[in-house]
Amino acid sequence: MADRKISQLTELTSVNAATYFLPVVDTSAGETKKIALANLPMSDAAIERSYPYTTDFISGVEQTRNLTSITEFDGYKNTATLTSIYVGSNATSIGSYAFFGCTSLTSTTIPDSVTSIGDSAFRDCASLTSITIPDSVTSMGSKAFQNCTSLTSVTIGNGVTSIGNYAFRLCTSLTSATIGNSVTSIESRAFQSCSSLTSITIPDSVTSIGNFAFAACSSLTSITIPDSVTSIGDSAFRDCASLTSITIPDSVTSIGSDAFRNCTSLTSITIPDSVTSLGSYAFYSCTSLTSITIPDSVTSLGGSVFRGCVNLTSATIGSSVTSIESNTFRDCIDLTSITIPDNVTSIKSRAFQSCTSLTSVTIGNSVTSIESNAFRLCTSLTTINCLATTAPTLGTTPFIGAAATEIHVPVGATGYGTTYGGLIVVEDL
Repeated sequence: MADRKISQLTELTSVNAATYFLPVVDTSAGETKKIALANLPMSDAAIERSYPYTTDFISGVEQTRNLTSITEFDGYKNTATLTSIYVGSNATSIGSYAFFGCTSLTSTTIPDSVTSIGDSAFRDCASLTSITIPDSVTSMGSKAFQNCTSLTSVTIGNGVTSIGNYAFRLCTSLTSATIGNSVTSIESRAFQSCSSLTSITIPDSVTSIGNFAFAACSSLTSITIPDSVTSIGDSAFRDCASLTSITIPDSVTSIGSDAFRNCTSLTSITIPDSVTSLGSYAFYSCTSLTSITIPDSVTSLGGSVFRGCVNLTSATIGSSVTSIESNTFRDCIDLTSITIPDNVTSIKSRAFQSCTSLTSVTIGNSVTSIESNAFRLCTSLTTINCLATTAPTLGTTPFIGAAATEIHVPVGATGYGTTYGGLIVVEDL
């Protein structure tokens, strides 16, 4: 017998608890029928073409099928025995917590009449395997499907404009997600810890990717960010350990703190000329990253931004950066040389600490301060050139543990004295 959509069936709007005990959908007649005790036993043919329409009594409470809004007070919340549910075509909203904690619910059909799905509507439905959100739905609340650990696929219709905070967080079996073309924002933690998600296409309608949006999607290997996106939030792709490549378009102006932290498989990344700021720890411990170019558009460089990138061999600093912040290149043990451009005025504490392969450094002519331990334990550093004609102020032991015994400065430079930071001053530049 051909399946029918619920919208094609006659709705059962009431049932008398004294006479009828279960409504069924009769697939041959295309209508909902009531079964009375007098109808039993049912014939084999009748059984074959009939199946339960929905659970009609929950905890002794008679349910009605003509609800326009399903809420947490309609008797479904935390019903562990509920395995499937059909939402009637009169329903326009599935409210907050409506099916929260229905741990045995495996399937549901959301009709085209529904326009909104509330906060935590299907949260903790641990047996739900797939969901299609129709184009009629325009809003989806926070945590709507959080912790649906058996959910493998989701299709978000073209009516949804925002994927709410935590919407699919901890959907650990989710392998594919189709995002509709009206979505403009992917909010904080929307797909966090979807550890089986391998790829996702972000449509051109999206303008912002929220904090932790895809954090800990440990199976995600690649992602393309469309040129509609202007900002990548804090920790947006943090702990995506399988991510090998990512394309950042020219529309992006800011990359948030920790945005790609611990993306240990990321081998290369191109930061476009549109980006003006890199947040603290943005690429912290990207242990497979081998080179980086900071474009001239970047004016703000956060602390520890490349700290722990142990395979980074080269780094180019753009002409608009004015400060090398604390711990920026700390523990980049394969970095061999660095030129600090003339626009930089300060090198903060521990900026290059423990860069054990660094052999030479050129400090630009605008640097006015070198803070404590800036080049601490750079054990291969033998050549230090400082182009500043006036000696920068020094913090405590900026060159301690470096191999160099001399610092080379311009002829006629002032303020260096005969020794500077424990190094012999040589005027030969």
